[in-house]
Amino acid sequence: MEDKKKEYVERHEDPSRTGATAIKSITAIIITLLILGFFVYFVFPMFGGGQGGGGSSQGFDIEMNVSHAEDSHVDQYVA
Repeated sequence: MEDKKKEYVERHEDPSRTGATAIKSITAIIITLLILGFFVYFVFPMFGGGQGGGGSSQGFDIEMNVSHAEDSHVDQYVA
């Protein structure tokens, strides 16, 4: 004759661990989105790729006029 053993398993969910897991997951998602946003706004525009498709042109020119007079020690910047 075969002995049958019944096992009772109780599962207790600890609410503090559930909250900690949720905080870790949300933090990981936020950090991932920040890294992706950094690449989109700062790294990808470095490579150019054209201006078509609604891209905004943020180019600018700086002219620098420097006076070499002895009394003038102010540099003038014109954008």
